[in-house]
Amino acid sequence: MAPTGKAIHIPAGQTHSIGPEGRLTRSIYIDPRFSGIRNDQQCNQPACLSDDLSAALEHITDTNQARDWAKRFAGRLPGSAIDSRLQKALGNVRALANPAALARELALSPTRLREIVKADFGVPPSKLLQWLQLLGAAKAMEASSSLADAAAAGGFADQAHFTRRLQQWFGVTPKIGLSGLEVSVDDLS
Repeated sequence: MAPTGKAIHIPAGQTHSIGPEGRLTRSIYIDPRFSGIRNDQQCNQPACLSDDLSAALEHITDTNQARDWAKRFAGRLPGSAIDSRLQKALGNVRALANPAALARELALSPTRLREIVKADFGVPPSKLLQWLQLLGAAKAMEASSSLADAAAAGGFADQAHFTRRLQQWFGVTPKIGLSGLEVSVDDLS
């Protein structure tokens, strides 16, 4: 449990729960490609952020402030450049169908792809591709698309597939969980 007024950094791949129910919570999910730098995982456990980052998080009122906060946060993490082949391929929708297609696109064995993705993003390729699907769907929702259009934009088989994945990742359904949320997807530039 986080102390009052403290923000927590939860690394990728950590199973967690945010609560208790009814408590005001702000969650910012930062795309691993945001800064082009991978986090060198010195600690893969949740950790409290500094007082100044925690305080700044409380005062975010718009997307630009959230982006500035994310830059400050990412700038304090030790890291190194993301594999350039992988960075380029992640912009190619055709290569994102599944880990095997991504491995073929990069001319890597599935084992080597897994090693690179795990080192650069802290998760296996399948989880990275799921994240990218969710980003595609969220971007469509930001443009006020229907749930079916959002699911298609994310590459989901159908609306039910998108709903299940959203439930799995964030513990909410689109109807209940997204009704009061502001969905904002940055262009990563």
